[in-house]
Amino acid sequence: MGRPVTIFRFNQSGLLFVPAGWQRAAVVRWLKRVHAWTGFWGAILFFVLGLSGMLLNHRSIMPIETGKPVEVSSMDVAVNPRLIADHKALERWAAAEFSLTGEPRLETQPKDKAERKGFLGRERTEAEKWKLSFARPNGRVIVEYVPGSPSVSVRQQANNLLGVVKNLHKGTGLGVFWVLFLDSIAGALVAMSITGFLLWTRLHGTRLLAGGILAASLVVATGAVWPNWL
Repeated sequence: MGRPVTIFRFNQSGLLFVPAGWQRAAVVRWLKRVHAWTGFWGAILFFVLGLSGMLLNHRSIMPIETGKPVEVSSMDVAVNPRLIADHKALERWAAAEFSLTGEPRLETQPKDKAERKGFLGRERTEAEKWKLSFARPNGRVIVEYVPGSPSVSVRQQANNLLGVVKNLHKGTGLGVFWVLFLDSIAGALVAMSITGFLLWTRLHGTRLLAGGILAASLVVATGAVWPNWL
């Protein structure tokens, strides 16, 4: 029988940046377990957040097109004009009527006075219109209303898969539970970063190599940020 093969050879100097009193096998086992279980907890979400983070990072510089929302349905819904006195009342009505949550974006500001524009050779008064946009992970609902009208125009737009992934990263249209869940994923990333760094120094390189990699990362980050720093 041959001697067992050792996959990892521990550095005799022990864990870097860890007090000497903690340089025990039990500490290494604990670090490994924390690293493994936090990684298992967020394995799928790490991929989703990494992909969506890359897409969001390229939304203006070197843009990666992911497709625009596509309208999938629309209709004019009958309404009692007396129920909608202002855009806030329109917001409350739409939220109750279509079970919408979250703060909508007011895309058309209420006008202080009627606006007149030229059309087909004559000057005409343009009707005031309120437009609200309710964001959801898989798209958005757009609500438009002309004050005094007996109907509200509603449109539903849907995102493609990459659009949904980006909205999940931003938490668009999602509630407190999703925010807290992503907080736990962020905490898992922090735990993995710390334990992974400590374990790497134990299992692989020298102090010089570890310091060189860390310094190189900081230099590259500083060089990328500095030209645009205010």
